[in-house]
Amino acid sequence: MQRYLAAGFVFTLWMAAWSGAAEPVGWRTNGTGAYPQAMPPKTWAADKNVVWRTKMPGFSNASPIIVGEKLFVCSEPAVLLCVGLADGKILWQKESAYQDVVLPPALTQKLAAEQEQADVLLKQNREIELEMAALRKKLALHPDNKDELQKQHEELRTRTVALKTKLNDYPLAAKFRTPDKNSVGGFSAPTPVSDGRQVFVAFGNGLVAGYDLAGNRQWLQLIEHSTAPYGHGASPLLVGDKLLIHYADLVALNIKDGSEAWRVKLPPNHGSPIHVRIGTSDLAIHPNGQLVRVADGAILADKLGSSGPNSPLLQDGVVYFIRPDARAVQLPAELSAPLKPEPLWKARLTGSGYWFASPVLHDGLIYGCNAMGILSVVEARSGQLVYEKRLPFGSGQVYPSITLAGGRLFISSDEGVTLVLQPGREYQELARNTLEPFRSTPVFQGKRMYVRGKEHLYCIGE
Repeated sequence: MQRYLAAGFVFTLWMAAWSGAAEPVGWRTNGTGAYPQAMPPKTWAADKNVVWRTKMPGFSNASPIIVGEKLFVCSEPAVLLCVGLADGKILWQKESAYQDVVLPPALTQKLAAEQEQADVLLKQNREIELEMAALRKKLALHPDNKDELQKQHEELRTRTVALKTKLNDYPLAAKFRTPDKNSVGGFSAPTPVSDGRQVFVAFGNGLVAGYDLAGNRQWLQLIEHSTAPYGHGASPLLVGDKLLIHYADLVALNIKDGSEAWRVKLPPNHGSPIHVRIGTSDLAIHPNGQLVRVADGAILADKLGSSGPNSPLLQDGVVYFIRPDARAVQLPAELSAPLKPEPLWKARLTGSGYWFASPVLHDGLIYGCNAMGILSVVEARSGQLVYEKRLPFGSGQVYPSITLAGGRLFISSDEGVTLVLQPGREYQELARNTLEPFRSTPVFQGKRMYVRGKEHLYCIGE
């Protein structure tokens, strides 16, 4: 199977070169997490096999992407950095901010007026919330006056509800007001994506930007605030001249200027969509199980499965959704109406809770892992469970996605521990390595591995 995958990969590259277009490089590089040509070291540490280490201006969960001799990576709150691949030197860094968004004069005036009115309401609300906090302290110290204090507290709560309702009269001001930031995900969790000429980046505060490789911003758009719990995590998907973003609605932007091409109402998720071509049509497979046509946003199929906070996996026309309720669906070879994908199997995996890590497929086996470190290995053909094992991560949680490089599996925890495993039908640990904490997914090229740590960007190699 791996031989056919390699042949298909070469054919894809040949077609891209023939047409003058580059294959997009983004989330998990090509969406699979597999690097069959890479041969990275299997052992490393903070003082071993580190080619270079570069201090980052802030943390980020975004994975790096490699474009030629440059590496692009994110940082809080909304920063895109370009780093030299050979030496790790920061070539440029650009921050996106609400005040950088260009609006027509009429909207600029409207925004200023709304912000002035909203600021008054927000100030009043903050003062009331301070009064409520003081009342709660009094209530703890003087329980004998419980009824009166609770009455006062309820009156204040009613006033805050009225103020927040009033804020709905100023939607433009709300759009340009920084949303609450989750301490784990932050605003810089999405991985950038590039077509080899430009690089596009989305942030959890609703800002999306396009840059050339020299760091010149081509456009900046404020789309909307995310409605997903715990902040925004999904990475943008680049297909042709469309950039797919999902904060509240699924939106396609024209990469030329960032203008909105279409919008579809779908509930967001933290997993990133992946690209599939059926016949001559480009489609996106959403983590919630929708098959969406990139040209116009039409939903051609629904309820294929759900991968939750990780991404679907695609190989040989079969899409896999890996979480406790795992599924495999055969996609049709051609588009027809109605479109009828064929369910192949369903499986129940042991690991409960969150499945942040996206799976990887190798030699007919799928490797998935939940946040608590329970590794599940299933047959891609049948969904039959091969084995499950709790990985020795201690208190760390598995946020980084599983990767395959040099014929080895790499599985990491957010404490910076990475297990290097031999793929196969039995568990075999080859090495256990430690760096600083990270939640980003490593990427590989040649004999090197690149890891975005909490504080540093690393190049690992012998």
